[in-house]
Amino acid sequence: MLARSIYIAIFVGTISTIFQGCAAYTVVSIGSYAATGKSLGDHAGSKITGGDCNLIKHTVNGEYVCEMPVVYNRSPF
Repeated sequence: MLARSIYIAIFVGTISTIFQGCAAYTVVSIGSYAATGKSLGDHAGSKITGGDCNLIKHTVNGEYVCEMPVVYNRSPF
């Protein structure tokens, strides 16, 4: 009986830890969106691609998810 109680306590502790991690990510992502207009995933996508990524603008306005900067080669060679 005691072993079963220990297993239940470990299970409940593990589940609550997992959900706390997800809740923390959600709160930080919402705060980031409120401050910058981008979620954490948008910031990561922008950092990786070098473009301006915004999934919300894509969903609402139909714009590109990541707009890449235009770079002109003005080299004479």
